[in-house]
Amino acid sequence: MKNIDRMFVFTGLIFLLIGMALGLKMSMTRDFALHGLHAHLNLLGFVVMTLFGLCYRCWPKMQEGKLATVHYLVHTITVGVALSLLYFVLSNMDLAPKLGPVMDMTLVGTIASVVLFAYLFFTRARD
Repeated sequence: MKNIDRMFVFTGLIFLLIGMALGLKMSMTRDFALHGLHAHLNLLGFVVMTLFGLCYRCWPKMQEGKLATVHYLVHTITVGVALSLLYFVLSNMDLAPKLGPVMDMTLVGTIASVVLFAYLFFTRARD
């Protein structure tokens, strides 16, 4: 995928806007039940993805081949799915026994994307 660095930052900004909108909603309603989702949207969505994008920009060799695209897709999909499931779990705790295990498996995919990033960084991020 061309411009993977920009795609990571762009997607991170989308997550940030969603997280900030949720934070504003919680503030206006004084209902902070979704504070964990708000934090994860901002951290796993915006901060981590932006750092990935900046690293890809600083070390362009990390973008070579298909692994960077795999990294982007796996991280974006697993974070999006896991945080969507977290919304339903936090909104209705009765769903936790059913959705929790699926969310856990999805988060394993997120960890795998970070491991893939670490591999790309340690093998290709050289000056």
